[in-house]
Amino acid sequence: MKNIIRRFYILPEKGTGFREQLDECINKIKGYFENSRDYQIIHQLFFVKSESNNEYVRQKEEIFDSLKSIYNQVPSASVIAQLPDNGFLVTVELMVLMNRTEDIDISYKNTKGIYYTVIKTEDYRQIFAGGITIYEPDKDYQSQANGAYSLMNDILCSEMMSFSDVVRQWNYIEDIIGVKTRTDKEYQNYQVLNDVRASYYDKENFVNGYPASTGIGMNAGGIILEFISIKPENGVNIVPLKNPGQIDAYDYSQGVLIGNAINLQNRKSSPKFERAKYISINEKKTIYVSGTASIRDEKTIGEDDVKKQTAVTIENIDNLISGSNLINSGISNNYEKRSFSFIRVYVKNKSEIKVVKEICDSYYKDVPINYLVADICRDNLLVEIEGIVEIT
Repeated sequence: MKNIIRRFYILPEKGTGFREQLDECINKIKGYFENSRDYQIIHQLFFVKSESNNEYVRQKEEIFDSLKSIYNQVPSASVIAQLPDNGFLVTVELMVLMNRTEDIDISYKNTKGIYYTVIKTEDYRQIFAGGITIYEPDKDYQSQANGAYSLMNDILCSEMMSFSDVVRQWNYIEDIIGVKTRTDKEYQNYQVLNDVRASYYDKENFVNGYPASTGIGMNAGGIILEFISIKPENGVNIVPLKNPGQIDAYDYSQGVLIGNAINLQNRKSSPKFERAKYISINEKKTIYVSGTASIRDEKTIGEDDVKKQTAVTIENIDNLISGSNLINSGISNNYEKRSFSFIRVYVKNKSEIKVVKEICDSYYKDVPINYLVADICRDNLLVEIEGIVEIT
């Protein structure tokens, strides 16, 4: 198939320090595709072990200095402070356009220090953007979230798009379930992000539903956004997918939202995302599965039981992408196979990765899986899974 996008997982094969492992990853990025005209890097995502914001800043500077040394124009890139599996200090996910045809145009751009990639064909325009942050740790989370969403809006507007064109989004939040006290009120970091996101989303008409999305913790870095957006021209179909066993996140009750609201109406904003997003571009059909956890209706299932939570999460995803759910969503059933091309698994406690890996590796055989240690958006959630499904 032509013009397909795949994710590749890069691990350093040697090196005990961060610099050595980073050099290994950079050399693989440089050499993995440089001899092929059929591959083009669209986005690169670095996961790093950071013990502090000072360490994170140093690591991020080293990474971008290294990228600038190998590219004339740097593709979209993010640096996320989530502990990689297997004791690595840095790992990389590459998003790559494969089997590129001559009629597809790729350009690398930079807006206010944020690198992003634009793909254009006669059928659609697409943006891949990451590392969207003002990163000013002395500012409160509301200011940081507003700054990041304002930058995201700038990128979209510069490409004649809006938030309603975003089909996949990631919200990385330092200390995601942490609570800060301000003016005698408590504000949860994740809820602040949700309130700010809603203030931008509420200005749009999401005719194709909200984006598929992940809101996940990290050890440093403030608030960082990533997104994929599509402006259809011809032959593009975009459908939001509901999960029959879950309440839509944007319909959550106030009781499951933590802390106080930042808006004047004093009503907390629910997380504005779809459980998944189906994208059909000509013959290529993809499902972006949002960050999914052990939640039924709006209640956490299997508290303190990582095995139970992993099993329920997998069941939720199976129901979401099932043939019957696709048909109920108005998607034609003229396909033979649904298979994951990539999965990312976030585990709250490092000590429980082994258990989660045993379950996921057994269930998702032969699928590349990236395991990371990261806090989840509820204090009683232990695991979260997201992925990309290809339909053929």
